Amino acid sequence: MLNLLHKFVVPDVNHVDIYQDDEDALQFWMIPQRVRAALGPDNTTPELSIFAFARDMSLMAGIDTPLPPGETEGGLMTLTVECTVRQEDREKILAYLRSQVLSGALRLARPVSSEGEIKAEWRGPVTGEPKLAYPTWIEGDVQFCLPSALGPTFIKPGDNKVKPSLTESNVASFSIALGQEGIRLFKETIKSGKLPAHVAYALQFVARVPSITVTISGHSEAVHRELKNSAPIVETENGVPVRTFPQITSLKQLHDLSGSLHVEYTKFDFAQQDDKLREQLESFVLEITTAYLKSMFCTPLITGQLDKEKLGTDPMQNFKPPGTPVSGGNQLWLAEFEQTGESDFDMTFHGNIAKPFSTYPSAALVAMVTPQELEKAFIEADLNTPLFHTLQVPVRVTADFEHDPIAGIQVTLDYRQTDDRTGEVKTKSETFDFLKGTETYYFRTTLAKDAQGAPKDTFTYASRLHYKAAQASTDIAPQPTRERSLILGYDRLSCVDVKVVAGTVPWTTVQAVQVDLKLPNVNLPSATKTIVLNQQTVEDSWFSYTGGQTSPEYEYSCEFLLVNGSRMKTPPQRTSASRLLIDAPFEDRMSATFVPQGLFPPLQSIVLSTKYADPDASYHSEGTNIFTNNTTTWRWDVDLPSSKKREFQYKADITYVDGTTTPGQWQVGQEGTVQVGEVKSSLLDVSVTAAALDMTKWKLVVVSLRYEDPATHEVQEQTLKITPATAGQDQSWKVTLKDPAATTYTYEIDGYGVDGTRKTVPAATTSDKLLVVEL
Repeated sequence: MLNLLHKFVVPDVNHVDIYQDDEDALQFWMIPQRVRAALGPDNTTPELSIFAFARDMSLMAGIDTPLPPGETEGGLMTLTVECTVRQEDREKILAYLRSQVLSGALRLARPVSSEGEIKAEWRGPVTGEPKLAYPTWIEGDVQFCLPSALGPTFIKPGDNKVKPSLTESNVASFSIALGQEGIRLFKETIKSGKLPAHVAYALQFVARVPSITVTISGHSEAVHRELKNSAPIVETENGVPVRTFPQITSLKQLHDLSGSLHVEYTKFDFAQQDDKLREQLESFVLEITTAYLKSMFCTPLITGQLDKEKLGTDPMQNFKPPGTPVSGGNQLWLAEFEQTGESDFDMTFHGNIAKPFSTYPSAALVAMVTPQELEKAFIEADLNTPLFHTLQVPVRVTADFEHDPIAGIQVTLDYRQTDDRTGEVKTKSETFDFLKGTETYYFRTTLAKDAQGAPKDTFTYASRLHYKAAQASTDIAPQPTRERSLILGYDRLSCVDVKVVAGTVPWTTVQAVQVDLKLPNVNLPSATKTIVLNQQTVEDSWFSYTGGQTSPEYEYSCEFLLVNGSRMKTPPQRTSASRLLIDAPFEDRMSATFVPQGLFPPLQSIVLSTKYADPDASYHSEGTNIFTNNTTTWRWDVDLPSSKKREFQYKADITYVDGTTTPGQWQVGQEGTVQVGEVKSSLLDVSVTAAALDMTKWKLVVVSLRYEDPATHEVQEQTLKITPATAGQDQSWKVTLKDPAATTYTYEIDGYGVDGTRKTVPAATTSDKLLVVEL
């Protein structure tokens, strides 16, 4: 039988562990540590296919809805792997066994089973051919690993873990669904040879270890006191473990919990320092130890003599079906319940062990197949390309059955085409009745194809209108089309229905709009209509039959009644729009802001008059405003029929408080800012700074500024206050000048100290534009 002792590897084949048999000196066992891609029937190409597909977007969303959030691409990968040793590696192993092991050239220890014991003996020369085999596999899982932690857009859950065959080749086959990001990751990284995907096996095989002796000893009272709250307890539901506590996973942890417990076992010198085998053997020793401790300390010594009502609740009650009666209590559920015993224990286990051991072969996908093989296995499929083409046409009408004189509409769709490849004539005809206008019907049929295999998707539609008030029905002749969504509006139903809507109409300028509509060459009462739009009524409609006329084109003209009493007309125009938007015939808007100039008093008022005229458009606009102070401005807005004509005229009449007047003259103005009244010819801008003051001494400084025009004696004054909070900010004083050369002004400074003192700088004159305040 395969024995765990004295494992070795063969040079150049270090990915295969070789174990010896403890009964047959010629038998050797191989445990691969790498995974291989299984080969196809040609014995050269890996059994690998990667399909990348674009989803059929017509199935994901209709023409009236956006694509749902998510993936429009995907992938499917099929892969077969095996956990075996290549034939060339087997030949290397056999050659090494013949020349080094069986010849005795390599000094190698071998486990030998004799009289129920397993001992280690040094190998000598052995006659015969070496035998190679795989161990008996008893359990296993195989997992394909891609960055699934990044979400299902990389790899879809559920398909990436399978069971291997557990036969000699240990074959496992995957069919893995890849998300949009997963298939893109494959596509972009194939050529680089650095794809982050690998296959991992988890296998168990039966092996024998040498004769082992396990001795467990200690003082029962001391060990019980240290372990009574720490012994591992496994709770199960229907035989399946659901909770284990506390989690003692090694002999070291058990020793740390109980210094009074002594566990000794036979230590083996595993070949090549195999830590995994040593850990598995220690786990077996831990199983023996915990089983013995449970039998000693976790079995009640008293049964039937305790009041069950005073005992704890069954910890497994939560895992039982609802309504299950509570089982009898157990004193071990009470942490404060104590059992004492004053005795020493000493248990020894001795024997050979044959039990399952685990191995974990794995390999990266790019180590199993070459980038060239990956690229060759990559196949793209467009799911938008069907094998059989079908025609599905939703049919709707947009007639207003409630408000318009329409009783019903019949629509007939007809498909008749010959398949050029088979000669088969494919036909389908269907008539739909619309009585409410909210119905949607679907016309469906399979399509014939031309000689190149392209679908023939042309069909015809015809309609019949039944009017209210017993008017004769109207038939619309069949029309060919390739539309995949057939919507029949009034333009296809021998009638017109127009919504007339006011658009950008400045109601401050326009009082009302008169819209005249008519169907040319149609002598019906409904063929003409006049609609009046204003600020209260911004929408109206017009419906008329076309009298069998196929063209839905109609004629309209507009007349704008302006607030000032004038009118503007637009020439007749033709259109077939079902929604007629009426905009005012203005190309642009002009604005002028008038600023009054002068002192009030002596000025009493400034009467401003403005006018604009465009003779070509028969359009004019006037405005008037009265200024009674020099602080309030007036903005004049004018809508312009032509954006190129922007000049206007204005005049300002001035009245003084003494009753005298100065009439203004009409002059040309331009949009923007316009000064009217006693317009000054210049501006004096004085900046006042307190940077030279020590404001720790002054709590307030007042600067009085005065300017008097030498010709008119008009006075302009300003008082500025400076505090410690505002001392760092310069202040400005602006004076309008009639004479640009007359820039002399007077200033006076008063300072109020923090200690109560006051200091005054007498009035002085200067022309400086920067006034430095000093005390």
